[in-house]
Amino acid sequence: VCRLLMAALGKARKCLVLDLDNTVWGGVIGDDGLDGIALTQGDARGEAHRAVQAMALDLRRRGVVLAVCSKNDDATARQPFRSHPGMLLKEDDIAVFVANWEDKATNLERIAQRLEIGLDALVFLDDNPVERSQVRQALPQVAVPEIGADPSTYVRMVLLAGYFES
Repeated sequence: VCRLLMAALGKARKCLVLDLDNTVWGGVIGDDGLDGIALTQGDARGEAHRAVQAMALDLRRRGVVLAVCSKNDDATARQPFRSHPGMLLKEDDIAVFVANWEDKATNLERIAQRLEIGLDALVFLDDNPVERSQVRQALPQVAVPEIGADPSTYVRMVLLAGYFES
């Protein structure tokens, strides 16, 4: 009921901002390389990360804007979107792609400015508890779900929170 009331009051979030390493795919692209990240069907870890991508695509079809906020080199971060056969998400699905070595709170502010939406419209999905905590401290308007360490729970945690209820 609360989710429906929030949606009726126009409080639904508009943008899902995704971290990449160990969130959208298993592993660290800069360390593991294109062949080393987990996105394979039949592999529990790979399937969990593909489920995150499938959720993001479903939200996009419903009108939610997708963005990326990653501590990474830009070219390295884009590589799986361009050439990994297991990727469901493609570069064209991402409205704002920010991959650099600056802090994530600053990059989330940039994403909101580029999309011309408030910080209160963002949901930030990141596997790293330190990054989540820093964003919560710096930008309390941004929704940051506490997703835990198991990627198989990420989708359920985001969807049960009702951030994108319409």
